[in-house]
Amino acid sequence: MKFKVIFLLLLFAAFWVQAGKTVQEKPFKPTITPYLKAQFWNVVSRGVTSDDAEAANRFASYFRRGRLGVKGNVLPELSYDVMLSFDNLAKDGFSSTKGVVNTGAVVLWSAYFTYDLLPESDWLNVTGGYFLPHLSRESTTSPWTTSSLDKTENSCYLRQLVTGKANGISPGINLGGLGELGKQTLIYNISIINRQDVVSIMETNWSPVLLGHFMLNFGDREFSKYKYCFSNNLLKKQTSATFGVGFSSQGKTDVFKSTQTVSADATLYLGHLKIDGEYNHLIRKNNLEYNANCFMVRSGYNIFLKKDWVLEPTAMFEKFSGDENFEDVSFFDGTDTKLDFGVNLISAKKKVKVNLHYVVHDGDGIKNRYIKNTTYPGNYVSLGLQLII
Repeated sequence: MKFKVIFLLLLFAAFWVQAGKTVQEKPFKPTITPYLKAQFWNVVSRGVTSDDAEAANRFASYFRRGRLGVKGNVLPELSYDVMLSFDNLAKDGFSSTKGVVNTGAVVLWSAYFTYDLLPESDWLNVTGGYFLPHLSRESTTSPWTTSSLDKTENSCYLRQLVTGKANGISPGINLGGLGELGKQTLIYNISIINRQDVVSIMETNWSPVLLGHFMLNFGDREFSKYKYCFSNNLLKKQTSATFGVGFSSQGKTDVFKSTQTVSADATLYLGHLKIDGEYNHLIRKNNLEYNANCFMVRSGYNIFLKKDWVLEPTAMFEKFSGDENFEDVSFFDGTDTKLDFGVNLISAKKKVKVNLHYVVHDGDGIKNRYIKNTTYPGNYVSLGLQLII
């Protein structure tokens, strides 16, 4: 009930602000823009090992990500984005890359609107619908812009603990904005969402998830306008530092008594060099207290070529570690580490990317995103092509 009241009040405020504006000289015509995004991977891997039996080495081609969508504006201040997904289409179940097998399903990925309440300043935007909440920078970084082959597993652990889903897409409402604080730029997002695992949707106890993320940009501007998702590489030479903190909190449910997370992140641009890193601490309490940590660091070096292309050698390391109380709170234990070395060739307009990466997996425990029921993946090499139309 509280969630609905807050949502209705924010919508009322949005339309009240719009009603107080003067009529434009030329009537606005709503816009609609279709788009297609795809990541096509060609993977040579050791195959999956299970119960001391190792699957044969193999080559497999599949669509790691696929998005079909439409976006546009209903009003100058009111935008929308509806996206369908065909991720992991034709994936080999014994390939060492992570993710479920998709034999042809196309599903709704996200559907949300954003209303700019103060377009002159960009300080106040309300987003509502089915979207990815702002838990940390990596969590809401666009997967089409990452220097590493893929987004980190750490963001999946963080999102699954908070939202109940590895992709994190949840129904809710978000207040966010961007503005100047002296010579610095502040970016903030605060959300109220509902967990989306099967138990949370049909539980007798209910608590909303309150979360937020705040960033402060120093030096050259990394952000010129408020956008709901972030870029991992601007593909330009600049000197800047952006530091962020994030949090989430939820009370009692049918599965646990409380869940909290805290995060810190940093992104540095030093001329051609880009470095970013993030740390997340996860806490869940039930009969026992569970703690987990996620850490990642990633770097890339932009080499600007002729005809608007950028060559980027890159490296990334990440690690998850969870304690022995994982069963009491229905989560993960052990460790999950990944090391990624590669090179990306990117068009300056970010419409085309070709990448070649070598990924090393390691870990231990009983159940996490590396190992499950004594089954774990091997290392792999991937040659990928990314297109945005």
